[in-house]
Amino acid sequence: MKSSSPGKGSTWFRRTRRVEHVVYSVEKAICGASLFVMLFATAFTVVARNLKLSWPNYGELGLAALIPLTLVGGAMCTYLGSHIAVELAQAVPSRRLKNFCHFAVAVATIAFAAIYAYSGVVLVDEFLLTGDKMLDLDTPYWILALFFPIGMGLMIFHALMQILAILTGHSLNAEAEAAR
Repeated sequence: MKSSSPGKGSTWFRRTRRVEHVVYSVEKAICGASLFVMLFATAFTVVARNLKLSWPNYGELGLAALIPLTLVGGAMCTYLGSHIAVELAQAVPSRRLKNFCHFAVAVATIAFAAIYAYSGVVLVDEFLLTGDKMLDLDTPYWILALFFPIGMGLMIFHALMQILAILTGHSLNAEAEAAR
């Protein structure tokens, strides 16, 4: 029989955690791809400058890759519970106080991410309107700005999952929960 009560038997919550784990896997792939782009863009730029080749500045792509790495990486940190505020909450001795601290951090994360997501939408709209592009490779800024609402939306999703875990009595460790 499927249980809908709080605790270890809630199948709906385990399914939701599995979805969150898939989202985390996509975030990891985006961050890995960003690191790959940064590495090779920097290497190409170094080679071009040292060999005095007339290649465009591919280092620009390396700088652009910092945006998804930072914003999607922030969402990954929310999933992993590796923000400084979360680490401080881990030091609290009482389980109830610890849950309260995690709940407060999750609510603050949602507020922070909502403000930045809105700002990101405004930024995307502005860049679409102006058509601004990066200097050397004409990379449109709106594509990079799109990672603001995407990354913040992912952060909100993970923070909501933490709140659900607290309210239903599940583990805050999403990795351990997803492995079940």
